[in-house]
Amino acid sequence: MTSEQKKVTRYQEMLGEQKYTEKVDVSGILSCSSDYKRGNIPPEESAFTAFPNGGEWGRGRDSHAWFHVKLSGVPEDGVLLVTTDKPGWDADNPQFLAYVNGEARQGLDTNHTVLRLDKGENDVYLYGYTGPKIERVKLYLSTATVDRAVTELWYDIQYPLSMLDYLNPESGEFAEILRCLYRAVNMLDFSGRETLHETAGDAHEYLTAEFYNDYCCRQKATTVCIGHTHIDCAWKWTLRQTREKVQRSFATVLELMKRYPEYKFMSSQPLLYEYLKEESPALYSEVKERVKEGRWEPEGAMWVEADCNIPSGESLVRQILYGKRFFREEFAVENHILWLPDVFGYSAALPQILKKSGIDWFVTSKISWNDMDRMPYDTFLWKGIDGTGVNTYFLTAQNDCGTTSTKTTYGAHITAPMVSGSYKRYQQKNLSRETLLTFGFGDGGGGPTEDDLELGRRGAKGVPGSPNVAIDFAGNFLDRLAGKIKNDPMLPVWQGELYLEYHRGTYTTQARNKYHNRKAEFLYQGAELWSVVGHALTGAAVPMRDLQAGWKILLTNQFHDIIPGSSIREVYEQCEIDYAEAFSIGERVQKSAMERIASSVGKDRGYVVFNPNPFRMSGAVTVEGVIPPIGYSVVHEFQTRNHVTVRDHTVETGRFTVVFNESYQIASLFDKQCGREVLRRGMAGNELRLYDDYPNPGRYDAWEWQAYSRDRYRTITDVSGVSVIDDGARKGVRIVRQFGSSGITQTVWFYDNAGRIDFETSVDWHERHKMLKAAFPVDVTADKATFEIQFGTIERPTHFNTSWDQARFETCAQKFADLSDHGYGVSVLNDCKYGHDIHDGVIQLSLLRGPVVPDPEADQGMHRFTYALAPHKGTLQESDTLRLAYELNRPMTVQNAAGAKTTVPESFSVAECDAENVVLDTVKPEEDGNGTILRFYEAGDRRTKATVTLGIPARRAVLCDLLEREIGDIPLKNGTFTYTFGNFEIVTIKII
Repeated sequence: MTSEQKKVTRYQEMLGEQKYTEKVDVSGILSCSSDYKRGNIPPEESAFTAFPNGGEWGRGRDSHAWFHVKLSGVPEDGVLLVTTDKPGWDADNPQFLAYVNGEARQGLDTNHTVLRLDKGENDVYLYGYTGPKIERVKLYLSTATVDRAVTELWYDIQYPLSMLDYLNPESGEFAEILRCLYRAVNMLDFSGRETLHETAGDAHEYLTAEFYNDYCCRQKATTVCIGHTHIDCAWKWTLRQTREKVQRSFATVLELMKRYPEYKFMSSQPLLYEYLKEESPALYSEVKERVKEGRWEPEGAMWVEADCNIPSGESLVRQILYGKRFFREEFAVENHILWLPDVFGYSAALPQILKKSGIDWFVTSKISWNDMDRMPYDTFLWKGIDGTGVNTYFLTAQNDCGTTSTKTTYGAHITAPMVSGSYKRYQQKNLSRETLLTFGFGDGGGGPTEDDLELGRRGAKGVPGSPNVAIDFAGNFLDRLAGKIKNDPMLPVWQGELYLEYHRGTYTTQARNKYHNRKAEFLYQGAELWSVVGHALTGAAVPMRDLQAGWKILLTNQFHDIIPGSSIREVYEQCEIDYAEAFSIGERVQKSAMERIASSVGKDRGYVVFNPNPFRMSGAVTVEGVIPPIGYSVVHEFQTRNHVTVRDHTVETGRFTVVFNESYQIASLFDKQCGREVLRRGMAGNELRLYDDYPNPGRYDAWEWQAYSRDRYRTITDVSGVSVIDDGARKGVRIVRQFGSSGITQTVWFYDNAGRIDFETSVDWHERHKMLKAAFPVDVTADKATFEIQFGTIERPTHFNTSWDQARFETCAQKFADLSDHGYGVSVLNDCKYGHDIHDGVIQLSLLRGPVVPDPEADQGMHRFTYALAPHKGTLQESDTLRLAYELNRPMTVQNAAGAKTTVPESFSVAECDAENVVLDTVKPEEDGNGTILRFYEAGDRRTKATVTLGIPARRAVLCDLLEREIGDIPLKNGTFTYTFGNFEIVTIKII
């Protein structure tokens, strides 16, 4: 660093120390401890007591207090400086919502410490929050006056000065910037406050004229900046605290907008807006005004920024349906972007879901966190499993330090190195000379600062050596980009999933939450189905408000730090309450609908068996005939006998011969139907493996599952008890094991002729830093395995040939995964598990983990779940794996047929399709009308012409998008229509 650069740097530091004059500690502070506030009215004055400046407050973690101070004679540019003894960025640090003269003014935190005051009298209340981890906090308040001349000059210097950190010292830009800055600081006189103020004004005028107006000019590249604050709906804090975070963050945005007319801001997640509407109607009204003015961009499409691995396909549809509907109804805005900057991987089903929901762009930055491979594109067409493509943009913000790195951020700032780094990191400069930068503090909220906006004004001048700065909506930026890439042969294409090479433990962590999510998803699909049937057959009203309220609970808890398992303990305590409410609503709705149907069948007519699945089924209990798909049938008697035999360690069924070893693992599984051994010779099936699980120390414990953890495991072989169970329809071998501080009870269920073996499991889990997996070494050779994802399947390699293959050592699936060659295969089904590992012929299902950060009690306690083994002849497409997976997850249910008279048919199906690979996954009431929505998908990756026969009355069949908007009529004759389904195509049809 030259002497001139050292001088400029030192003088800039000195200027920063002189931004405020007349700094005085505040006296006469009053305080009042409180709980979470209700409304925006402070406590009565009598509740307050004297509080010393610099005193401690807080009643433990997650506590609140009010502070009150009256300030008189405040001059123009007067401010209140609010700091604590917890400096530095941390989402856990104390935060405040400031009220000035009766109105919410802004949020205050470690990144926002300056509160602008009104001239004259100021009645100030601070509503403080200690943070989720901090118990006691020291609070310091002081008043000061902003020296505008000094502050303006500091910003004038700061933007170009920071460019010297990355520019080539031998470049012309470096030399000219340093020349102008050196001349400016030589004009300064620090001998007194007045002289500094005057000379700073002179230096500001010089830089404005000679540097910004003369030297600066429009550059070829532009970094488009949009204000943003990523507010995790829950993480190190609860949903309840998020209600306060959104008030603080959005209030700060609104306050800065009053001072900076060029400032534009975007925020996703309707849940946050709903919280603001409920908690602070006045702030919400201001937000609506800014939206109308074209300064606030409510975008993002989903109800919350949801995880895209764990939720079902229907859940992802509802995320967009509810998200877009909220923004449309509240702000008259139609969303066109799926905004997921911080989500842990992206399903290959998403492109089709997006395009059929009116979404044109997908945006993220998290994929840059890959721990092995860098994605080769930042702008590309992303194609899903069905071939649908959606435009995709990766945020590229990072500091320019002379080189580029992989990791980028969604919490950037308008600084010259970040503006330059965002463009330098962008890989498709042949397509566009614009990049997008989201500026503002995030994760814990907070948002942009005055520094961002002041430096943005300087960057907008076009400083040579840095791209232009332009503030604009993300949507406008992407619209321009869409025009540039349209029909451009150089636009890259990425086919398949966007797998995040990181956070692989989130497929398993907090298993209880994942169990509740799976059960609730199917419960609400069932509640909607039987409500529709009840309405069609008996005229019963569909309880839409109850169904929508329950779905919102599910969607909220699919946020990308809740369902993956990466939040604090208090979040999951609230989840238990939320899911209990969701189950209460859903079970009440479903039970009411089913009882009404059953009571209308007729007196003493037997039992009504309800089949919610899209296949004809006989279920675990053999009944007279089969139950029609998506419907019910009256059954007069049940046959509750089985012919399974259990002798010593051998079990015989009509389909399998199973031999247990001394440890009651499966030593042999012989498939009688195909005449072959299923398991690899010399290896045992249902081997319960316990792996050490020590990810990066103190960092991302709940998130990470490392490749090195797969190197070593011990098998749980101890058996403390074995018994044979016969419940009539099936026989089971119950095995009790103890290990460490934990215990496992498994009942291995066998059926007469069914193609699956169930492992009904209860685990009293008290392990930490362990991963429990169930392993099945199978005698199948294949270089790819197939995994169910939302609305279809995807193939992944079973080898580690390339770094991309090596990175996929743990992957996510929905209800099943399968390893098949062209003649035989084995599927593993599950009713609430997601983590899978299929390599070298061994199928492993991840069952439980025991991380300690951020929740030291994660997964401790009782767990109940079932997985199943389903060998089959032929390929996966030729098997009945999908039917068995639905059967495991959505068992049939029975009601007594006890009506006074018959008013509905004894057997009924909503709709029946003649192609088994076409799945009717969802039957629901239309959101905004009286129609019935049928959502099909093609499951076998083959184009299929299918005929659907309707059971419910219909005069029209209308093809719709996923938002239930009509596309066009489908010919309907005698309750039948035909449609040609594309590979893995999702088809939504409204019946009227």
